[in-house]
Amino acid sequence: RLAGVYPLSNAGRCLRARPVADNNFILGDFFAAEVSPCRFETRLSLKEDYDFTCSHLQAFGQVCRVNRMIIAAKHETNAGGACQVRDAAGKKEQENIAILKEKWPNNIRGHNTRANQVVLYWRSASGGSGRGKKRKAEDTPTGATENQVKT
Repeated sequence: RLAGVYPLSNAGRCLRARPVADNNFILGDFFAAEVSPCRFETRLSLKEDYDFTCSHLQAFGQVCRVNRMIIAAKHETNAGGACQVRDAAGKKEQENIAILKEKWPNNIRGHNTRANQVVLYWRSASGGSGRGKKRKAEDTPTGATENQVKT
């Protein structure tokens, strides 16, 4: 019920990921959603796309991320929107990350190398190449089994 594209504009990395992923983050810059009971968390002023993805994964067991499609969008540098909420010290990012970690303690973790960023981990609905282990699709090797997405 929620679909999106590879979240980075790095073609090399997108080609290393599985062509279609069913348990990965859907970037708020470009997505499609069917009517569903899932709603954006009103307490979040940033990173609401992580919560929206988790809500869909919890409600439906999967999302559809097309890893062979990338977009060129200004992200974190454009005027208005989330960029208007961010502060130089990262206080707003940390407040929103705390909400995400409270709401999704087993699925949202701090990024190891990027301050004020998070990583979403979710077990695959179909098991996929992760065999039930929590993993990031970006780290799945080329040639991994493509998950069939139920419609």
